[in-house]
Amino acid sequence: MATFKKDGRFYEREFPNIDDLVVVIINKTDDKVGCHVTLLEYDNRDGMINIGELSKRRIRSLTKLLRVGSTDICKVMHVDEEKGYINLSKKQVVEEDRQPTLDAFAKVKAIQGVMQHVAHSNDIPVEELCNKVSWPLHEKFGFALDIFKKHINGEEDTDVWKHVDFSQPGLDLSAQGEKLKKDIETVLQRRLMSSVLRLQAKVEVFCAAYEGIDAVKAALMEGFKASSEEFEVSIKLVAHPVFALSCMCRDKELGVKVLDTAMEHIEKAILAAGGTFLMKTKPTFVTKDDGDEKKEGEGSDSGESGSDSDSENQDETMGQLDDAQLKALEAKAAKDEDSD
Repeated sequence: MATFKKDGRFYEREFPNIDDLVVVIINKTDDKVGCHVTLLEYDNRDGMINIGELSKRRIRSLTKLLRVGSTDICKVMHVDEEKGYINLSKKQVVEEDRQPTLDAFAKVKAIQGVMQHVAHSNDIPVEELCNKVSWPLHEKFGFALDIFKKHINGEEDTDVWKHVDFSQPGLDLSAQGEKLKKDIETVLQRRLMSSVLRLQAKVEVFCAAYEGIDAVKAALMEGFKASSEEFEVSIKLVAHPVFALSCMCRDKELGVKVLDTAMEHIEKAILAAGGTFLMKTKPTFVTKDDGDEKKEGEGSDSGESGSDSDSENQDETMGQLDDAQLKALEAKAAKDEDSD
């Protein structure tokens, strides 16, 4: 019977390349040496972050900088395949690369979970199934999950099985090929149907001209034009002049396009009215019931100020943007003008 191995390695290669960004779990901290971690994408191999590669700033408390059991993103500095030694850096990770790395990790982890489930149910080693399905598709298309989504949605010229050979490399699984195809598609369909995600972006919309609040309201109404049957844009007041735009989706790329379009409509409308527009946060995942709406996978070195956190905590209590809130906002704006 094949042994069920949780996680395993997500890629064909057993070790990451130098300069790769990897997702790790913090296992142990040492004030003199640094931090011991495991690399989630590479069969939980051990890695080390030397003390000098933890932060660009002075480290006053290692326990505050790193929490044991939490996940983080590191850059690969050195790999010794013979000894199995991987040297990493946390401080050399650029903040702009964090979210794309987490997005990529989510995709490969999702398809890895499917491979594990199907391999275990068919009593075959997961590495053998990955070697014939997910790894070649990763290599050819970037992400196996993306091409499988197109295949399941029936998009033209996306028959994924044309690129899969169950006979090689490794064990010949041709005899089980048709059942493996059916099982993989069934598991993927079930997981894709249940994976509804929430995306959110935050913007500042302000107008000091005569139209004032009416111009803001009209601009926000333009944002709803980006909605469709599949993606409905929602707008909430955070704290004047900050508004949160969100939508529920199963495909992040399509959801991001919808929110980007909504922001473009709002920006065009408010600028035409003599107001100002500023995107505070790009579209990103938020947990469905997270009251403070923090970003998923946010690291301890995010650098967000306390005032930002306070304003985020107001999202749910402010509720949906409606006429009553707009009138209250208008009264506040008028009061501010009188005080000036």
